Amino acid sequence: MSNVILVRYGEIAIKGVRTRRSMENLLANTLRLALEKFNVKAEITVSEGRIFIWNPSDIEGAIKASSRVFGVKSISPAYFLKFSDLEDLIDRALEFFSPRVKGKIFRVRARRVGSHNFTSKDVEKLLGSKLLESGALRVDLENPEYTAYLEIRGLIAFLYDTIIDGPGGLPLGSEGTVLVLFSGGFDSTVTSWRLMRRGCRVHLLHYDIGFPETVRVAIEVAKYLADNWSFGHSMRLFIINFRGPVRIVNGLVSPPYRTLVIRRLMMEYAVSLAEKIGAEAIATGESIGQVASQTIRNLYLLGRNLRLPVLRPLLGSDKDEIIKESIRIGTYDLNKKQVEVCGLAATPTPRGNPKRFEKEYDKVSDIIVPDPIEINLTSESLDSILSKLKLG
Repeated sequence: MSNVILVRYGEIAIKGVRTRRSMENLLANTLRLALEKFNVKAEITVSEGRIFIWNPSDIEGAIKASSRVFGVKSISPAYFLKFSDLEDLIDRALEFFSPRVKGKIFRVRARRVGSHNFTSKDVEKLLGSKLLESGALRVDLENPEYTAYLEIRGLIAFLYDTIIDGPGGLPLGSEGTVLVLFSGGFDSTVTSWRLMRRGCRVHLLHYDIGFPETVRVAIEVAKYLADNWSFGHSMRLFIINFRGPVRIVNGLVSPPYRTLVIRRLMMEYAVSLAEKIGAEAIATGESIGQVASQTIRNLYLLGRNLRLPVLRPLLGSDKDEIIKESIRIGTYDLNKKQVEVCGLAATPTPRGNPKRFEKEYDKVSDIIVPDPIEINLTSESLDSILSKLKLG
């Protein structure tokens, strides 16, 4: 018996043959990079709807790494064995599962790939009967304490009892590049993660409006995403000194429109930067009605006539859902430290007038924004980044 991890994928399997093969190879390569990141040595192969991680040098590290790769639906640490016939399979499986089901309520689930002179049900019934004889308490197909899984491929069987969820989605890099307006709070973090889950390479743009601690938290969150979820992609963070534009907007723009105008300026600059770095869209963490600036009317005003599409993955999500997802991602403790500030001493109108908005925006539309600080989150350490920016 040898250690192996079964890696399952979801929607990749329903793609056309060429696309599926391309995505399978991309996923396998990303798994290799994730294992390297966690200092795990292993061999990876692809076969008929599964990816196999053979003989990992560190099983726990391999589980942690592979369960954080986009495109992975679930994983199972397993043992594989070769068998000659059904009787041999049942005997070998009994040896493996018997001590694990002793005194427990259990069930058996079998899946086959290939041609056999027995069915999956045959395996379930025969092994279940043998396990009862060996000391299992009873069978319960609906609410067992323990499930014995067998995946049979030709004359090889994989035995396991654990299924660990992965993030699902598509392999990172199978879609285009997106620049995310990134504060480091719950919304922009989950936005970035959801886009990566759909295969997008993500870069991050943070606006520094004069609060060093908010910049520090944004860097910490961005670094976490790069180190723990962005395998195979060199994620970059751009930091813009936006203090001047905020002061100008506070001095020239009517109070009800200040937030909308500053947001539009941020999006205009994001589009320009996205075009320079080869991104095909920008993205924000806006959610319908979450705050006054995120009503349908105001979202319309902010996004119209931009040269690139604005992606808003959180439009239909409420705050509780977003926070729950940050826990899944692993950024909750960092996100909750972030204070969302805009530097504008005014409450935005929830329903901006298009003509009035354009009039107010025209007052500041020619603002010059300084060049950004560019950080390679993949190659630079957190301490180095903070030291460079004098935030250490």
